[in-house]
Amino acid sequence: MDRTSPENKAVPLKTALVIGASGGLGQAVTLNLSQRADVRDVLALSRTRPATAQPEIENPNIEWMKADTADQADLQDAARRIGDTHGRIHLLINCTGTLHGGDADPDFKPEKALAELRPENLHKCMQVNAFAPLAALQAFAPLLHHDEGAIAATLSAMVGSIGDNQLGGWYSYRMSKAALNMGLRNAAIEFARRRNGPVVVAIHPGTTLTPLSEPFVKRHKHRPPEESAALIMKVIDSLEPEDSGKFFHWDGGELPW
Repeated sequence: MDRTSPENKAVPLKTALVIGASGGLGQAVTLNLSQRADVRDVLALSRTRPATAQPEIENPNIEWMKADTADQADLQDAARRIGDTHGRIHLLINCTGTLHGGDADPDFKPEKALAELRPENLHKCMQVNAFAPLAALQAFAPLLHHDEGAIAATLSAMVGSIGDNQLGGWYSYRMSKAALNMGLRNAAIEFARRRNGPVVVAIHPGTTLTPLSEPFVKRHKHRPPEESAALIMKVIDSLEPEDSGKFFHWDGGELPW
């Protein structure tokens, strides 16, 4: 069996929810899902709609929903609305994340040394990269437990792997992604104890050219968001129930925690 073939996947997608859908990679994932014959409804959750591609016009099957993806109450309200209209979710992909503040907050940037570590920057990374994805999983968990099967995939980062860390640096970002990975592992174990729990995984999308990574990709091989989105979906299409609680590389290989 070709585990990467959508026709052979263990979980039918049908209704897919993308959290952080207005970001560079989130928008590409949303558009990828909207072009798949096996996906009936694409729900795109973000603080604002994308300002450029206008996928809501080009793809009428995308339903855009406004919500603060870092606010627990807002996420719970969005889950209630989706529950009322769709009843269940077959795929949740969380594409939220932060690394730096750009021109608006130049002091918020990856640390090269311990001496640069600041509590406010660590707090920002922990809030957005670790807490918010778990808050989303908490809010939408009731819609992911059903007899058709579901997948909850969260984009993490290889730099959050303690076992893979050979370079150091980037304290706040690394720590927040390591915390996220632990939270997802915990959730996978908890959901496995309940009947019809979702497959919970972390996925490293690889270096993708987006506003989040743009200042740091010059020395690294990178790819456009559309290509990363296709690779992410290839990993998702390959998932089996026994993969829950794992950390995957964009090429389908398993990463160390």
